[in-house]
Amino acid sequence: MQNPVEIEDLRVRRTRTTLQRALIELTVEKGFAAVTVRDICERAMVNRSTFYRHYIDKYDLLDQYAAEVGKLTTPAPSENDGLHTGPLQLLKHVQQFADFYRVMLGQNGDPLFTQRFRENIAERFRYLLSLQGAPTDPNTPPLEMRLNYIASAVVGAILWWLENDQPGMPEQMGIWLRQLNSAALGARPT
Repeated sequence: MQNPVEIEDLRVRRTRTTLQRALIELTVEKGFAAVTVRDICERAMVNRSTFYRHYIDKYDLLDQYAAEVGKLTTPAPSENDGLHTGPLQLLKHVQQFADFYRVMLGQNGDPLFTQRFRENIAERFRYLLSLQGAPTDPNTPPLEMRLNYIASAVVGAILWWLENDQPGMPEQMGIWLRQLNSAALGARPT
């Protein structure tokens, strides 16, 4: 028999999942900016007081959901990651939460979410580039420019991948990204 704490925990998780799903569905339908707490509660069939027991507002709901699906990207890269394995991990993560990313990175998504996602990708590549050492070519663009370029390109490619129903597996998309990004990263294509 389950103890009362486990039952309560299941109820809390079920409620939070229902509210999260409602947010995503409504964002697809009308755009994040137009979604209200009232809309979310009606779709999830919960009272507003229940919503506010879990979240401060719709932005808090979005932030907590984003944290649950992986801190916007994936676990921090390790020294075992390379410039080409890091994106593969990210792509597998995006594929796992495709509905969430399709909505939040798309036209009806939240621009702040997209900006944070892009910044997280840039930080991931900052670490991976640091493993390579400083570029020796004096004509190599500054690091910040390369990071901004590559992060924006990766977000754009991921959005294309999601909007086109993910043609190719993450491994294939990783190969395509590697080919597109090699010059920007100052690496030789492999």
